[in-house]
Amino acid sequence: MLEVKYTYIIMKKLLFISLIESIYLMYMFHYFETTVDFNVLSSPNGWWFEHIIGGEKGLRICPFGRVTIFGLIFVLIARNYGYVPKNFVHISLMIAAVLSLMNLNAVVYLMPVWIIELCLHFNI
Repeated sequence: MLEVKYTYIIMKKLLFISLIESIYLMYMFHYFETTVDFNVLSSPNGWWFEHIIGGEKGLRICPFGRVTIFGLIFVLIARNYGYVPKNFVHISLMIAAVLSLMNLNAVVYLMPVWIIELCLHFNI
């Protein structure tokens, strides 16, 4: 009986963490406006990849990043409601890491999620 309660508490903790991560990602990728630009490389061409560059205040994430972040948010939430293999979550995080290299602001915004997921993975 004690093991069932412990498992239930861990599942609720993971759901809470997933919701906090998802809300954070939604805010950072869709609403957070700043004048800080971490980009040192040029972004790919095309309106799909355009974002504000320089000291102007605004969203620093391109339309591509704002759309694709929903995939990661979906995986983070879905792992609480169905069987999603840990490898699938890890692969999703690695894909997010590779895609975020197009915009270093996205790398900075994703770092807290990567750190939390690493702590979860290693039970820290």
